[in-house]
Amino acid sequence: MQAIIWSPIAKTSYIEILDFLDENWTMKEIKSFITRTERLLKLISDNPNLFQYSKDSDIFRCVIVPHVSLFYTLRNQNIELLTFWDNRKDPKKRPL
Repeated sequence: MQAIIWSPIAKTSYIEILDFLDENWTMKEIKSFITRTERLLKLISDNPNLFQYSKDSDIFRCVIVPHVSLFYTLRNQNIELLTFWDNRKDPKKRPL
């Protein structure tokens, strides 16, 4: 199991997504999203190479729900969460 480090952008983007969900989803759906995120973070910690990998950018992508992905990388024996991304946004604007 590897340690997970949250980058400042990952923290901010996660909060922004939760704020959006709070405005547009039910509490049950929000709790489900949080639970799914926690479960996937555990999977990533146990097996960092489990999800889609881009050799060009050295970044992994984990789809949390159809509209939200998590991007992360491996650094110095740790997993660094880079950003949570709304998949409906323009990918050219992704801060990676």
